[in-house]
Amino acid sequence: MSAKKIAVIGAGVLGLSVARSLAQQGAKVTVFERSHVGTGTSSTTFAWINSNGKTPESYHHLNALAIDEHIRLHQERTTEGQWLKATGTYEWAAGAPEQKRLQDRVSRLSELNYPVQNLSADELKRKVPEIRVGSHAGDIWYFPGECLLVPSVFMAWLVSELHVYNAELKTQSEVTELTEEKNRAEISLANGERWQGDSIVIATGRWSAELASLLGQQLAMIDPNQPNKIACGFLGYTRPVLTQLQANLITPGLNVRPEGGGRLLLQCPDLDSFANPANPAPVDSYIGEEMHKRLRKLFNNMEGAQLERIAVGQRSRPADGLPGLGYISAKRRIYLMVTHSGMTLGPLIGRLCAEEILHDKRSSLLSDFSPERLLGKTAKDFPAFSTLHFPAAQ
Repeated sequence: MSAKKIAVIGAGVLGLSVARSLAQQGAKVTVFERSHVGTGTSSTTFAWINSNGKTPESYHHLNALAIDEHIRLHQERTTEGQWLKATGTYEWAAGAPEQKRLQDRVSRLSELNYPVQNLSADELKRKVPEIRVGSHAGDIWYFPGECLLVPSVFMAWLVSELHVYNAELKTQSEVTELTEEKNRAEISLANGERWQGDSIVIATGRWSAELASLLGQQLAMIDPNQPNKIACGFLGYTRPVLTQLQANLITPGLNVRPEGGGRLLLQCPDLDSFANPANPAPVDSYIGEEMHKRLRKLFNNMEGAQLERIAVGQRSRPADGLPGLGYISAKRRIYLMVTHSGMTLGPLIGRLCAEEILHDKRSSLLSDFSPERLLGKTAKDFPAFSTLHFPAAQ
């Protein structure tokens, strides 16, 4: 039997992951990317690998297994690139309602056998001497199984794997038309080229609705260009600062992760209501000043801390917040992969979706995530997202 010929549209973490799995299993794979590798959401993300507070239980389970998949891949790699940092996450809340929500989440996660430990403030300060834990802070929790991802290194590894398995990567290749017949699928490119093969995978993140529309399909996605916290959020990048923090940190008003070279990556979720992709905030804006103030409050040694830039991360979010994974065309030749948790899920669902495409074998792990529920609808057909009460809901 000849190898299946498959196109993947999109060269972010999701597209590269499924392309690698398809090629590894013997398919002849071509990846089409209209710009450069990782130019979408994959390059503007907090990249926190977790299943912390994700519901329903099937979604939690999928994300928890995806952490294991990341760890396995990282251990099996033969290159020196290290994209996965097994740092864990420290978290605490201030205020009675917030502390109760955190305690309820911890209790639920413990019931699901998700690793979690209670720390004292002194224990945390021994690990990170510069940190300040306010007098109003509640219990401090540590989630030791969580990781941080370095997206650029991970995508570099995925690209190198495409070369190993003889997959072709074509950047600056914008798809303008998608068609399918009984025996083939076809892509037309803006440069006039055409591709024909057995199957097409759409893995274009926040542009998924745009690609689905080429098939005449309406796909219910949150508009990533909306200026609000559901669609996007601020990411603040510091210059090198004096801290020994190596873990992910979720605190009242400020989330922090190490970003390499002594730099930190900052989030202030309560400020995301002001985030506007069309008008990024300069470092001397109110947003920058507020990030700086909160950083000085959280750590010693931050008097000279400076922000290098503030980006607006635009989220790839189906209208109900859950992944859409499966065929979206009548002849089952065009397959959709879209999720808000692409950094965590990428390697696992890349493998699972590749198995379905190549062997018509759908994993039970994907049972709750058919894209059919999103087709022919808009975001208005789904309940509005409630207030985001836990960081992983961002």
